[in-house]
Amino acid sequence: MIVYSGGPARYLQVLPLILLIVLLTIFPTLFAYYISTQRVRLTQLDNAQFVGLNNFGDTLGDKEFYEALWVSIRFAAIATAVELLLGLAIALWFNRKNLPGKRVLLSLMLLPIMVSPALLGIMFRLMLNSFVGPIAYYMDRLGLPGGKLLTPDYLWTTLTLIDVAQWTPFVFVILYSALQTVPKELYEAADVDGASAWQKLVSITTPLIMPFILIATLIRAIDSFKVFDMIQVLTGGGPGTLTTTVSIYIYKMAFNTGDLGRASAASMILLLALSIPLGLVLQRIMRQEAR
Repeated sequence: MIVYSGGPARYLQVLPLILLIVLLTIFPTLFAYYISTQRVRLTQLDNAQFVGLNNFGDTLGDKEFYEALWVSIRFAAIATAVELLLGLAIALWFNRKNLPGKRVLLSLMLLPIMVSPALLGIMFRLMLNSFVGPIAYYMDRLGLPGGKLLTPDYLWTTLTLIDVAQWTPFVFVILYSALQTVPKELYEAADVDGASAWQKLVSITTPLIMPFILIATLIRAIDSFKVFDMIQVLTGGGPGTLTTTVSIYIYKMAFNTGDLGRASAASMILLLALSIPLGLVLQRIMRQEAR
């Protein structure tokens, strides 16, 4: 293998990465900015007309856009909170000494992350089916509303639990790794002072792993806010607009109505909306690290 160590040739080592970033990130973003200023239909790509910020105004004036935005915010807030609490609880449980079968349990914990969200949606669509679904069947046998889990009354709870089941292990991995960095001497000193488990959690563990908690919260909040695959497969955004997230709204705007300009404008608004909390959280993490 040839390694370039000096001169202009050393830039050749990072050239593939630069090209990859340009092709997969920078170019699509710039092209989306361009399309958002055009009136262009999916079936008439060669007939684009410049309209400036009209697409942004139409999107911001669309009631359905705000409904979809609220659906995404609500789903992200609930799912992230549950995943964070469960992930921290499981990480604390795994952090005990002499936990039997820890390696096997760790491997099992990672399995849900490896499943595609779309595939997971298909799996649950079959398992929750009121006619052939095993989960629905056994829940009905136990007197639980198994056959109604995909009805409007239980749909949001079902979608949230599916997301929690898949992504709580992701939060667990981050927080469990963070717990490994906490010096054991601090816990030993706290034991000498007679501190309870709750006091050690509040005074030692939480402050020291707070940057990791913020990172896990940020990643999961953004990811669940723009959720698409699992909900699209299970409900298609329905019934009506009950489960239409902002990502599904953009998809329908682009491929159902064919308005690529409006869809791109909504994507740009979503990008800006996600950039603000991302910047604030990263700024807070950097401040904590600088102390």
